[in-house]
Amino acid sequence: MTNKITTDEIVSQRHKRNFLQWGGPYPGNRLTYAGVDGQYAAVDGVTVPEAGGIDPIWVPNPFVPGRYRLVGRSITPPDLASMTLMLKEKHRFIPKQLKPIKCPINIYEPTGTCKNPSDFLRGWSDYVLIYSLGLVSEKDLGTRTTWDSDDAMEDSLSLTLVSIYPIGSLAFCQEASSEIDRQVVDVVFGSVEQCSGCGAEDDGTKRIYAVTKSSGGSPGLPSEVVYSLDGGLTWSQANIDGMAVDEDALAIEVAGQYVIVIGADAVYYSELNAETGVPGTFTKVTTGIVAAGTPRDLYVASPREIWMCGDGGYVYKSTDVTAGFTAVLDGGVYTDDLKRISGDDDGTIVAVGANGQILYSTNRGATWTSSATTPTAATLQAINAKSDRLWWIGTATGLVYYTQNGGASWSQLTFSGSGTGQIYDIVSATEEVMYIAKDDATPTASILASWNGGQDWTTSSPRIVGLPVFDSPTRLAVPDAEPGTAANTLAVGGIAGDATDGILLIAVAASL
Repeated sequence: MTNKITTDEIVSQRHKRNFLQWGGPYPGNRLTYAGVDGQYAAVDGVTVPEAGGIDPIWVPNPFVPGRYRLVGRSITPPDLASMTLMLKEKHRFIPKQLKPIKCPINIYEPTGTCKNPSDFLRGWSDYVLIYSLGLVSEKDLGTRTTWDSDDAMEDSLSLTLVSIYPIGSLAFCQEASSEIDRQVVDVVFGSVEQCSGCGAEDDGTKRIYAVTKSSGGSPGLPSEVVYSLDGGLTWSQANIDGMAVDEDALAIEVAGQYVIVIGADAVYYSELNAETGVPGTFTKVTTGIVAAGTPRDLYVASPREIWMCGDGGYVYKSTDVTAGFTAVLDGGVYTDDLKRISGDDDGTIVAVGANGQILYSTNRGATWTSSATTPTAATLQAINAKSDRLWWIGTATGLVYYTQNGGASWSQLTFSGSGTGQIYDIVSATEEVMYIAKDDATPTASILASWNGGQDWTTSSPRIVGLPVFDSPTRLAVPDAEPGTAANTLAVGGIAGDATDGILLIAVAASL
């Protein structure tokens, strides 16, 4: 190979810059760019433990006296990642590091060539490394005054982080074209991370399950489950036993060993093969479901906490999907139709619907109340409950709002295309990485992406690459995986460009 003076294959430190987000990855916490609207910053001493300790487990060898056999390894949890943030003080400002720093700091390290690195959304070409939720444990303010030197004032902050992970360009590919001929109404990842010692290696992205709408009419085509067990390389179809030909599936989720589909006043579940993930025969369950509260959406907190929302203000819970559901809200107090339901890992559940209705529980559904305020009277058809206080909602009129105080007040997200078309879904892959699915009035689909907790959004390259032209993105899905995988994998189900056919897209960021 001939060496060229223009060769630039290897990433070096000159390809990197730093953005800081004081207060962490939350809307309203603006970015500061090192050296422009913030202090010059550098990152040093980054450590990312993979395991706390790995020790052998020995037993006496049954066949050789005085020898031992290795029968396992004792692996302890890893420590948190750590790093040092170095800041050079600028004139005319009090440096933030001279004050107490009690809230987290996020650092974003875009990497690439031939672009303006001051552009957070578009000024990178390789990847962005995210230093997530760093807490300052110690400050080193260095030598402050000397007798005869004139060195730059440089302060060092020791940070302990929740995680460090990259995001890259999401390249979208259309999947299962021959298996899908109707709208994809929902999609979900169903994998659990495992190494080859527990079966086929899986990073949490291998098993994907989507459900289509029926074609209606007679004889018609029923809703069906389309699935892949190898990350989208191959696809198969499964009939939903017991579902009527003209009955539309509305949502799909995986709860432990079961894949669950909502139909018309019924739930259909199938046990997944533990080794392969192939769905078995579906069983129809109607226990506890009433016609006045037709289910519309499904949220799985765990296999023993399965939630549905429905018409007339109904909210259902199941602790065992095979035994049916129980109405915890029966339309006696709240009567607006509920369209979507979401929750977080700490017991917050939020359901939204017609006339701007927002119902929530912060104690795993034991009690429910209506939000103190609602930002709109429009139909709400997207909800992402990130915590007990931070909720994102989307409307059938193309608007997005968020609250940072559990519904006491709301802010409207400003973005290109706001107020046109519809918002269909809002999902979070990590604390930083989020997506919004919308279309415009034509309709033409777009995907909004953020990787700083919803403060900044983009629909274009380098984060969104090769999104085909289609009508509407009805649902999004991200895997339940470690941050670097979850942040770089996205599934999109919707309506194709002919307004009747379905479309399923899988987007991943390439890695070597």
